[in-house]
Amino acid sequence: MHLFSILAKTALYASMDKYLHGLFDLANDPAAKVRKLVCAAFVQLIEVRPSVLEPHMKNAIEYMLQVNKDTDDEAALEACEFWSAYCDAQLPPEILREYFTTSNSSMLIVC
Repeated sequence: MHLFSILAKTALYASMDKYLHGLFDLANDPAAKVRKLVCAAFVQLIEVRPSVLEPHMKNAIEYMLQVNKDTDDEAALEACEFWSAYCDAQLPPEILREYFTTSNSSMLIVC
């Protein structure tokens, strides 16, 4: 069982670009459940392997900001989890700096 787990992780890491591309393709799905699952996937990535998401962080942040305002409460709540996971991953705060400017009101997140 342990060997299977290692092989599955290796296969996922080898296909990470395809996986991320698929997540971003699903990001604007009309179904709230799909948007919620996309958010959950980004949260898991940032918790387990933040380096994989770093090159795509700008797009992930902009997506999370968008979903934070989702009309579906569950999707919006899942997007809130991203910010906590971001802080826990101890990623550079500079990445968020452009979103915290006073002229950028979209960063106001109510969770």
